[in-house]
Amino acid sequence: MLFDDFKPIVDIVLNNWTALQLAVEHGMGAPGGKQTAQLMSVYVTRFCVENILDADELTEVLEDLMDEEFETACHDNSPREVAVLLLSFLNLLKDGHHEELRNRIEAMPKCQKWLSAPIPDKSAPPQSHGNPDDDTTSSSGEDDASNMNDTSNSNIAAEPMDEDEPGWTVVRTRTKK
Repeated sequence: MLFDDFKPIVDIVLNNWTALQLAVEHGMGAPGGKQTAQLMSVYVTRFCVENILDADELTEVLEDLMDEEFETACHDNSPREVAVLLLSFLNLLKDGHHEELRNRIEAMPKCQKWLSAPIPDKSAPPQSHGNPDDDTTSSSGEDDASNMNDTSNSNIAAEPMDEDEPGWTVVRTRTKK
């Protein structure tokens, strides 16, 4: 029941995540990026519902998924902001604050729902995601993501990394002029 209620919320948040959308649109990672992102949504939903998490743990899972599935490193603190937002929404849902949850979701920017296609198997993880407890990715952001609207409206640029690491994309926040 909680999975079914939380999954559309995860879809909305991930639909608004610019780094994920850029990674899919630019064909980062394995072929079938949109399907991988849809599976990522299922995995994140299941992971949040089945575990007692804090923002650091979920941030690490999101960073690992972006790294392993889309060969994308997010240096814009967006995985942390997405994690804090998801956990906030999950807590509102668990606590029965449906009106506040609905108001916060409606306040989010409207976007194309490119991620919301049905997935046949709820238990299937993304294509090749490793162990979420793996410490290969560290999070350095300490900012509170109480307002994802700022991140989803900010100018995000995908730029290639060093030539030593072909196939990788770094997502950074552009400086405003």
